[in-house]
Amino acid sequence: MDNQNKGITKVLLEKNNQYQSEYLDVFSYHVNGQSPKIAVLTCADSRVIPEFIFHATIGELFVVRIAGNIAVGRTVLSSLEYAVNHLKISQLIILGHTHCGAIKAAESSPDDTSLLIQEITKSFDLNQKDHVRANLTRQLTMLPKRSKVISDAISDGSLKLLGAIYHLKDGHVEFI
Repeated sequence: MDNQNKGITKVLLEKNNQYQSEYLDVFSYHVNGQSPKIAVLTCADSRVIPEFIFHATIGELFVVRIAGNIAVGRTVLSSLEYAVNHLKISQLIILGHTHCGAIKAAESSPDDTSLLIQEITKSFDLNQKDHVRANLTRQLTMLPKRSKVISDAISDGSLKLLGAIYHLKDGHVEFI
């Protein structure tokens, strides 16, 4: 390992030690399992941290992250289905955010053939200038169509699907 990586590792280990000391009493409580009631599908953006945004503690949220908060791909869908089937979550929030890099990438390169960009550009409408909101609306519509588990849970009333936008400028969340 080179000196730069050693320095990064040292900083991370110091932060981990601080984390351990701050949450020492919490670890034994959660070692045998988790029981969150809310799942959050959100962007992988480093500025969007659901546990901070909703002031949640360890074990309160089941978080799945993917750039552009897109409800696509077996890994994402299987993770959310696990939360529904095994953790018995009662709410699933798709959380988009303003100033999203994935949305900006789709706006600037709509012909990019990557799954991420293609999924986001499918939400673009000439009449809708707010692509963050358009993408979120599409994901809310598509998730139940892409997952029978989630669709069935919504239909039987055991799961509520919500959409929200996190505003980076001031930190507020807008449920839509």
